[in-house]
Amino acid sequence: MSNTLPSSLANFIQQELNTTQQQAVLTKTGILLVVAGAGSGKTRVITTRIAHLIAHEHVAPKSILALTFTNKAAQEMRERIKFFVGHHTELPFVGTFHSYCLRLLKQNAHLLPTPFLSILDEDDQQKLLNAIIQRNNLSKRTTAKKLSYQISQLKNNAVDPEEHLHTLTWSSPFIKDAYHAYEREKQASHCLDFDDLLLYTVKLLKTNTTFKQQLQANIRHILVDEYQDTNVVQHALLKELVRDQNSLVADSLCVVGDEDQSIYSWRGATVANIVDFKKDFPQTITIKIEQNYRSVQPILHCANGIIQHNTNRNPKNLWSDRIGNDRIRAISCLSEYQEGEMIAQFLKTAPQKNHPVAILYRAHHQSRAIEEALIKHSIPYTIIGGIMFYERKEIKDLLAYLRLAANPFDRTSFSRVINCPQRGLGEKFEEMFYEQWHTEPLYDFKQIANLLITQDHLPRTKKAALITFTTLFETISPTDRPSAALERILSMTAYMTYLKNAHESQEAETRMDNIKELLHAVRYLEEQGIITITHFLDEVSLMQEKLSRQTTEQKVSAVLMTLHAAKGLEFDNVVIAGLEEGLLPSSRSLHDTESLEEERRLLYVGITRAKERLLLSACRYRYTYGQMSAQNSSRFLDEIPTQLAQHHDASSWSTMDAQRYYAQWTGIPSTSNFNVLTFSGASNQKQSIEHTKTMSISAKAAPTWKRNQPVIHATFGTGIIQSIEPKDGTTYLTIAFKGGSKKIDAKFVKML
Repeated sequence: MSNTLPSSLANFIQQELNTTQQQAVLTKTGILLVVAGAGSGKTRVITTRIAHLIAHEHVAPKSILALTFTNKAAQEMRERIKFFVGHHTELPFVGTFHSYCLRLLKQNAHLLPTPFLSILDEDDQQKLLNAIIQRNNLSKRTTAKKLSYQISQLKNNAVDPEEHLHTLTWSSPFIKDAYHAYEREKQASHCLDFDDLLLYTVKLLKTNTTFKQQLQANIRHILVDEYQDTNVVQHALLKELVRDQNSLVADSLCVVGDEDQSIYSWRGATVANIVDFKKDFPQTITIKIEQNYRSVQPILHCANGIIQHNTNRNPKNLWSDRIGNDRIRAISCLSEYQEGEMIAQFLKTAPQKNHPVAILYRAHHQSRAIEEALIKHSIPYTIIGGIMFYERKEIKDLLAYLRLAANPFDRTSFSRVINCPQRGLGEKFEEMFYEQWHTEPLYDFKQIANLLITQDHLPRTKKAALITFTTLFETISPTDRPSAALERILSMTAYMTYLKNAHESQEAETRMDNIKELLHAVRYLEEQGIITITHFLDEVSLMQEKLSRQTTEQKVSAVLMTLHAAKGLEFDNVVIAGLEEGLLPSSRSLHDTESLEEERRLLYVGITRAKERLLLSACRYRYTYGQMSAQNSSRFLDEIPTQLAQHHDASSWSTMDAQRYYAQWTGIPSTSNFNVLTFSGASNQKQSIEHTKTMSISAKAAPTWKRNQPVIHATFGTGIIQSIEPKDGTTYLTIAFKGGSKKIDAKFVKML
């Protein structure tokens, strides 16, 4: 399909739309469920249908209502419609559910039971909830952000929350009380929140017959995009707009979506709205748009082969007239570090044609090992919908604690951590502290703190908090192992508990996973000889400086993002990392059928982002608390038809092996100058060369043993080879076991 739209709408429909797309556009009346697969041109269908109704069926634009989920999508739809019907033609309402309901409520404010003058934006809502929390002494039990999420979830899953409240099993009584207090405050302020916009509109349609009939008389054609992302209230709104009792009163209803791309249940979306659509609208005509214009056929075969294992869906079969061969590869890596290395080598070989490669993963914390591999090889990258690992708030907080331990004169780090987690040492305290520090510029923060404590300038509670804070740093030295220091910081500050209280559950878990990943990284670096806080901070600083230099000097070669963030995007080459049980599918979904099916849909979304090539990777082991833990490959890998994807064990591959592998697959030999130095650059060059020499000698003596190879010992259990030393005809292996490192004759261990 061409990217430029012709001026003649009739020609466009005949020449640029396939048969099923034409059916969806040209069917004037009735209820249409357009099941539009990934990359099948659904936005083009819905906008062309609107243009056709106006230009060819002479439908008044004001009688058409088109609803979508983002202002960006709405603007794109308006531009496409305007292109067809001309800039001087009136346009129908095209916007989000919330913007349409706001307009209705503003126009009919006199019909509401209580006055409505303004909307609470997110900041206003947080302030109101904070006041309720403080007034009721709930600050130790919840936060405004967490409470707003719980209230929103309640409203998104109940058409009438007030009725639902009587049957609801509250997780705790204080949430119920806080909810009622919140509603009273809103009414007294003559305000509504964003969720209320939909709820009040539904309630008005249910209770005011005259309003409903007048609205239905004016709105004759309704279209909804991305229907798989609707929640309970949005589905109820649609039913009220088009039905009187059980009869359709609108001329047409057309919903477009793909249940195989329903991945937002945590936002309140329910896939049942589209899967069970015919139960609410029995006269529905289903139109399946299955031709994909994005991907080569093997990638679509792969996506179809996986998603067919879901039962809660409308069966369809994506296909493309773009043929291809050997477009999917799956590799098994030894660890997340080798996985990052293999991905970096792919980027050096993959044909990019000025387009970046997409690296997708299930959880944010997975980016860390990949980022470090890309930085090591001077591959510029960016993160979409997220933040680079060492720039994430929770990581910067903990690094600031370490920096302050290493440099007690670091005022920036002091400012970051003095009240994080909150200690009641707010802005006034900081002003007092800095005034004292300005007076005594040669003192470090501990000396200033002791001055304030001994001079008795502080209230009792602040004095106690400051003593606790400084006590932490008495237990940490710049020469300490960074992992031990981090564990002490986490324990003494109760930082994990702070995250749980400060954020709703899913975000808190993400942030805690990032901290666990930081601990993994620290322990791994300790195994490489970086055993002090000072040395670790130097490594991080050098890495960040190198990244900063790369991103300002070079064009981005890779984009990293979660699978959720990838929805709606497309790339020539896609890498999906971490296809392991507990990661993809996530550990929280393993024992729940609905959640497992959503995880499969998430992988389906990731696969269908790829236009030309797809690389899937899994690890046999991942670092967990300083030890390698065995991983099982994802069940989803077993669902890929064997003839579509070649599976290879890359766990023992060298850099040259990876180069040859990817060159053979892509048909483009790599000519890159490979950098094998670590983040420390020249300072580690000697160490790298010496390690290469050691490996060469070892290879002659014992070619089967490799560094980082997992092995098992009858007494010490599973471990990882740290170094190999041939001596007098015997090979000695230094192995990291759970109980510590041991130097053992190789004949007493076995490979895993």
